[in-house]
Amino acid sequence: MKKLALSLVAIAGLTSQAFAADMAVKALPPVAPIMTWTGFYLGINGGGAFMNDPSMSYVDGAINAITPINVTGSSDASGLAGFHVGYNYQMQNNWLLGIEGDWDWTNLKSSAAPGIICSNLFGMRAQCGGVSNLTDNAFLQTKVDWLASVRGRLGYTTPQWLLYATGGVAFADVEYRGNLNCTGVPGTLCPGGAQAMRSTASETRVGFVVGAGAEFKPARNWVLGAEYLFYHFEGDATSTAGWTTVATGAPAPFYECNVAGQNCGHFTYRGFDVQTVRARLSYQFQP
Repeated sequence: MKKLALSLVAIAGLTSQAFAADMAVKALPPVAPIMTWTGFYLGINGGGAFMNDPSMSYVDGAINAITPINVTGSSDASGLAGFHVGYNYQMQNNWLLGIEGDWDWTNLKSSAAPGIICSNLFGMRAQCGGVSNLTDNAFLQTKVDWLASVRGRLGYTTPQWLLYATGGVAFADVEYRGNLNCTGVPGTLCPGGAQAMRSTASETRVGFVVGAGAEFKPARNWVLGAEYLFYHFEGDATSTAGWTTVATGAPAPFYECNVAGQNCGHFTYRGFDVQTVRARLSYQFQP
C-alpha cells in the first residue's frame, strides 16, 4: 500500500512538471519575421512629368521662300502613371544592389506657333505682297506618350528604410507634328488661295536616365517609396511634307517647288530632357 502511494505521488510530480514545461513553451512570444530587402518585387507608380523646352526648326529646302524657322517649345507638365518590376539583393554590410524595369504613360506636349517671315534671300519676293511679316503661321510640336527604363540600383538599408541612387538606359515614345498654314490673306505666300503643309512622324527614342529615391517598409512584404528621375534624349528627328490646297486637299505646287505634292518642307526636332517625380507602392516576394 505504501509503495502504491509513493508511485502515485511520483506520477503526479512528473505530470505537473510536464504540464508546467508545456505552459512555459506556449507562453513564449512568437518570433518576429526577419525584415530583408532581398527578393523580387512589383508595383505601381504615379506622379508628375516635366519636359524642358525642346527646340524645333523648319526650312523649305531649295525654295527659299520662307525664312528658316527656329523655335523653342514651351515647357510642359503632365501626370504619369505606370508600373515597375525588379529584384534587390541586400548584402551583409547593409548595402543593396538591384535592377529594375519600369513603364509610365504620360501626355507631355511642348509646342510653338511662330509667324512666318518672307525670305529676302534674293530681295523682296513679289509673291509676299511687298511685306516681310506675313499672316501665314507655323505650328511645331514634340509629344511624349510614354517613358520606360531599365536601371541599376545602389542603396543603403536599415530594416525598414532604403536610400538609393539609380541609373540606366531610357526609352520614350515620341510623336512629332509640323504644320504650315498659308492663309491666302495678304500679305501671304499664297495669294491665290489658302494652302497648308502637314507633317507627322513618330519614333522610340533611346537615351539615359539617372535619379534617386527612398523607400519605407511598414510590413514584411509591402514597400512605400518616392523617386526622382532625370531623362535625357539626344539627337535629331526629321520629317518632310508638301503643300496641299486647303479647299480640296489636292497636292499644290509652291513657287520654285513646282511639282505638285513634292516634299519641299523639312522639319527637325532636336533632343530634349524630361524630369519625373513619382510615388511608388510595391509588393516584395520574400526569398
